[in-house]
Amino acid sequence: MISKPYFRTSNRTVLTISFITLVFILSSFQLLFSQQDTKKRLFSEVDNLLTQAKAEQADLLSPDTYQKAMENYQDAEKDFDKGKNVTKKLSKIKEFLDSAIKNAKIGQVAFSHLLKARDDALEANSIEYAKETFDEAEDEFNDAARILERGNRGKADEKAIKSERLYREAELLAIKVSIIGNVKKQLQESEEKKTAKFAPLTFQKAQDLLDEAESILTSNRSAKTDAKQKAEQAEYEIRHADYLAEKIKTIRKDDLNWEKLILEHEEFFSNILNELDYSPEFDNGFKKPSESAVKAIANLKKQNKELNEEISSMDLKIDQLKDEQITIQNELAAVKQKEEGLRTKLTIEEKRKEKFNKIESLFNKNQAKVLREGNQIKIRLIGLNFASGKSVIDPEYFNMLTKLQRAIRIFPDYHITIEGHTDNKGDDRKNQSLSLRRARAVMSYLIANMGLSESQISARGYGESTPIASNETSQGRAQNRRIDVILSPQN
Repeated sequence: MISKPYFRTSNRTVLTISFITLVFILSSFQLLFSQQDTKKRLFSEVDNLLTQAKAEQADLLSPDTYQKAMENYQDAEKDFDKGKNVTKKLSKIKEFLDSAIKNAKIGQVAFSHLLKARDDALEANSIEYAKETFDEAEDEFNDAARILERGNRGKADEKAIKSERLYREAELLAIKVSIIGNVKKQLQESEEKKTAKFAPLTFQKAQDLLDEAESILTSNRSAKTDAKQKAEQAEYEIRHADYLAEKIKTIRKDDLNWEKLILEHEEFFSNILNELDYSPEFDNGFKKPSESAVKAIANLKKQNKELNEEISSMDLKIDQLKDEQITIQNELAAVKQKEEGLRTKLTIEEKRKEKFNKIESLFNKNQAKVLREGNQIKIRLIGLNFASGKSVIDPEYFNMLTKLQRAIRIFPDYHITIEGHTDNKGDDRKNQSLSLRRARAVMSYLIANMGLSESQISARGYGESTPIASNETSQGRAQNRRIDVILSPQN
């Protein structure tokens, strides 16, 4: 009889302890979330300045001041976690960041040629192919930036000249290693296979193209596009020579292979011409079938051109009909308001909404996503893609950028900001530079096609610093690689 009451009392004790533990855990979580909210609110202004400083490349152009800001930021976080007042420290961080941003803007002007050389070196992947020279250039750049921070422009210019020379050397080394060096290796391998013996003309053509590429770089290192084109042509001719050599080796084994080769080429040619509704005859060689093929292709090109012109005309009519539809809808809305006795004017907000909807209607879901953030309009060009590591806009996107111009004209008095963003793959510095170059490419396109002044438009590169999705998945990284066009009211 004694054991039962004792058992019940023990259960009550365990339940009481469990309840107290649960209350303690919930209270701890509540306190933690409250602290995080408080920290986010306290640090919000500093965090915004930090993002701006990064976009202005203050870490590169004002390293000492930026470093002081970061050191104080870390101290402020530690003090906050200890429950200390961080108001003074946050004020100090703001001063450092404001100064760093100001210095960065001065540096962008003073080091404009140096920044261009650095961007070119990064684009050539000098970090990988000419690391020692690139790092030496970075050290000189850091010295120049620190000297400029202290106000010694003359000494800073001396360092900048040396840094720019090193970046250009790194760029040239990277081009030679990444493009010409690889082709040279392929040419050597082809030579070891005795390709030159069986296909001497094509092999020599590859050698000549490679020599031209190297000569271009030696005489004018800024002509890397021409040199790369020659190197790529040489690479093709090497593969071409290897193929010909293997074919010739096979043919030499049996004279019957000559007839088989000709018949094989006739079959290839017939397959092409059959698709053009033409049955070729080869009793007099390939000349007559070739002429027929050229005529058929010319006719197809002409038809294609006519169809494209017709499509363009239809697109223009569709756009006109959409504009007329919007006009009619607006007129009907005005008539309805009169009938109902409503004579109040549309508010500014309603007009902005109409314009926002008009911008939205310009793009399909695969081209752009239009967002509204307060008084700003954000056009996220999800359909605009760049080649990996490149900042050149392909012609296939010109139609979409034409629609972007129409969207911008809807808010003619608004300032335009082009923001470039990347995922977190690769070097942070290279991502920062790449995002800025891509933003500037879009800005240059708009200036050239709309006659904008530089005061109406600006470009910023945020690199990987402001993701909108997780970088842990390929889908998330694809969303983070983006160009955002911000339309903002003028102050």
